Amino acid sequence: MRVLLAEDNASLARATAAILTRSDFDVHVAHDGGQALDMLRNGYYDVVVLDIMMPVMDGLEVLKQMRAEGNTTPTIMLTAKTQVDDKVIGLDLGANDYVPKPFDARELVARVRAAARRRSGAATVVTYGDIRIEEAAVLLSTERGSLRIDPHEVQVVIALAHAGGSSVATGWLAEHVWNGDALPGAIELYARLINGKLEALGSVLRIKGSETDGWRLVRHDGDGTQA
Repeated sequence: MRVLLAEDNASLARATAAILTRSDFDVHVAHDGGQALDMLRNGYYDVVVLDIMMPVMDGLEVLKQMRAEGNTTPTIMLTAKTQVDDKVIGLDLGANDYVPKPFDARELVARVRAAARRRSGAATVVTYGDIRIEEAAVLLSTERGSLRIDPHEVQVVIALAHAGGSSVATGWLAEHVWNGDALPGAIELYARLINGKLEALGSVLRIKGSETDGWRLVRHDGDGTQA
């Protein structure tokens, strides 16, 4: 499970990353808000732990921008501040939880796990752009109609929708959709199959990417290029 930890205090970032790593999270650290936003735009994360007080861009602005860009990654705000206003602003912007510093290590781990479970549970029905994915019914839909698709196709589209237009690595998809058993070229093949179904349903979205650069759901223009 990939966790983005955005914390400008280097020693606290190391200690927090160590806590989460010992609990089997794959932790990636950003030391300012600008770096955190870049990482969110270029990678997939299951949970974000986001400090409010950071240089370049504070955590609230990072949260505001990631939500505006369609990134629905569960986000836990981490801050030394205890004012009610900060909590209200964060929650209004789309934060899922709020942990004040200093925090108990066990509580932080439990809250990260709970946030990840909420994302998993929310994946039964996912909407992104002009598409709707129903996991249990294995249906891909637009206003034009619905198509029953392969369960692996469902999981690929859900993962890319959750990434909100950010790139999802080939290795991550192979591990989480195929449990590490994806054949070489499988994701490229599935991207082509899914794109055919998106086109048939009249969607403006397509999967773009490559084995090396990862995969994204993006809008496209009439000749199939990214818009």
